[in-house]
Amino acid sequence: MAYAYTPLPINKNFQASKRRKIGGFTLAGLAGIIFLWVCFKLLRTKTPFVPQKAFQDLHPPSLLDGLSSTTVDPRKTAVVSTLYTDSLIWGTAVLGYSVRQANVSSRLLLPYLEDRIYSEALCIAEAVGWERIVVPLISPPHNGKGIHHRFSDQYTKLNIWGLDKIGIERAVYLDSDTLVRRNINELFQLPFTFGAVPDVDGGFIVTFNAGVLALRPPSAVLDQMKSVLKTAVYPLQQAEQSFLNLFFAANVVRLPYAYNANLGIKSESPALWESMKDEIRVVHYTGVKPFVREHSDNTAMPTEAEIDAILREATLRHDGLFAEEVDWWHYTYIDMLMELRPAIRACLQR
Repeated sequence: MAYAYTPLPINKNFQASKRRKIGGFTLAGLAGIIFLWVCFKLLRTKTPFVPQKAFQDLHPPSLLDGLSSTTVDPRKTAVVSTLYTDSLIWGTAVLGYSVRQANVSSRLLLPYLEDRIYSEALCIAEAVGWERIVVPLISPPHNGKGIHHRFSDQYTKLNIWGLDKIGIERAVYLDSDTLVRRNINELFQLPFTFGAVPDVDGGFIVTFNAGVLALRPPSAVLDQMKSVLKTAVYPLQQAEQSFLNLFFAANVVRLPYAYNANLGIKSESPALWESMKDEIRVVHYTGVKPFVREHSDNTAMPTEAEIDAILREATLRHDGLFAEEVDWWHYTYIDMLMELRPAIRACLQR
């Protein structure tokens, strides 16, 4: 006699409980993976360089220079920039022209590497008013290991601390990607040996940006810098900027953002930028450069047609965030060409 197969009864509560357990284990596993990933990212995140915490006594100059803060002889003051490649000549030229437009009364000094710059570029610089000064290359420490290749020449900037040899008592250093918007003569009357503006790089940070510096340039300071350059311990990626932050440490006066209006300020806080815009003395084109293609290894001087194309591209970068500031540079460039066209044309025909 055949019997029909009767299935065993199913415990529905057990099945649901099993599914819940599997789901719980899955969620716990995912949570564990996410936790491990977060821990990994946190451990991999680089701690910001804080020179005050990494302090090493490198014997910087005293904070006060002992000189009077009254008006200084303009012949003993200088706005200084540097030129290491022909590709930056239009930035250097427009910077010099903007200094003169702002009626800054000091000399214009341009330290440069003699074997890197062609005569056409030097001629344009002189047409604007720069006095050229040949300086030796200061090689990066550790044969440049760990230093971004674009910054390998930047230690040569330290030569500005030897300008006392040509009679300079006070100097303001400006990177070639800056533009003077208003007079800065007051920087020559500060009683301090060194001043700089806090940097803005992925946020507002405690280190200063080395694109604008107010300084006293005694050669003894340069000698001291050279003596500790290879033994000082600091992040090498930012080259001389990190070194200067470590060297001066607590002996630096923080200047207002208006003296180094880094475009990063506008990225981080558009409202702050808008509030300080009319007070800006020096704008620093960190986020976009209106005269050279960034991350290019081409060292040749751009043609005027190439500058026009670069300007159009710069206006559109970052969804046009810096279009107004690019126009500031562009208008100064046009003014310079209108006034100095014959001299510049003669330079280019050499």
